[in-house]
Amino acid sequence: MRNITIVALAGLALAACSKAEQADATQDAKEAGAKVADSVRGAANEVASEADLKKARAEVDKAAAEAGAAVKAAGESAKDAAAGAVKDVARDTKSAVHEATAPTPEEKAAEKK
Repeated sequence: MRNITIVALAGLALAACSKAEQADATQDAKEAGAKVADSVRGAANEVASEADLKKARAEVDKAAAEAGAAVKAAGESAKDAAAGAVKDVARDTKSAVHEATAPTPEEKAAEKK
């Protein structure tokens, strides 16, 4: 937030200056920006190289792998359960159709006459 404020103020100051002053101010702003970027990069590298961060990253990676394996296993179980349910529904439907279309005892008796 501080950097944004500085850049905004620098922009306003540039608008009120001569071309030479604007060029100098632009160069100064670029140098300041480069210094800030270098500081941020250095801090990020220090944090990234800390052992605790590396350990935490390894633990997150391990947890993600375990979660992925659990989801895959759950998917396989769901697939097997769904296949069983489809077979049951097909069997029940076939049975229901057979019962619905089969002649009743009265119809069988009428056929024999």
